[in-house]
Amino acid sequence: MIIKEEENGDILNKYLILVNRNHEFKNQNDYEIVKIKSEYANNLYLEKKTYEQFLKLKKLILSKGYEIEVESGYRSKKQQQILWNEILSKNGLKYTLKYVATPNFSEHQTGLAVDFCLKEDNKFLTGFQMSNKEVLHLVATNAHNFGFIIRYPKEKENITGYGYEPWHLRYVGTSVATYIYQKSITLEEYLKIL
Repeated sequence: MIIKEEENGDILNKYLILVNRNHEFKNQNDYEIVKIKSEYANNLYLEKKTYEQFLKLKKLILSKGYEIEVESGYRSKKQQQILWNEILSKNGLKYTLKYVATPNFSEHQTGLAVDFCLKEDNKFLTGFQMSNKEVLHLVATNAHNFGFIIRYPKEKENITGYGYEPWHLRYVGTSVATYIYQKSITLEEYLKIL
């Protein structure tokens, strides 16, 4: 399906790719993956526009008193397999199936997905360590202005196939992200509407 909508001169259809438990990621040719800077880790990569927009979101969140960084971005199939194996051995199959995609079914392989972390008191809080932090609300209510959605929202597990992850952002473009945010729907639901 080709989306003809334009935003800042960019055709958005390439950002509306669906990757989930039922839709495999097969091709990366449309995305320019670039090395990024993150205080959390070295050798991280994201799709170019995704990174540019994340930096704008990061600046806004910093103006509210919180410092976020990219904790995880693009992953190769091999990296996704390693992560799957690590989480499986550490947490078991039930947990792993709820929170980790198998290789070729991970949004991280697109370069359009960002897991962010919070830097607080010179330490980094990741994932569930941020559960009671105001920063999650700030990101959730502002991310759409920069083209991001919370990809795995609360009470949508039966649609997305994954547990709630407020730190997992997905770049889809500002107008699409704003629509998804205002309607409180998922990417899957948005694509069905189209």
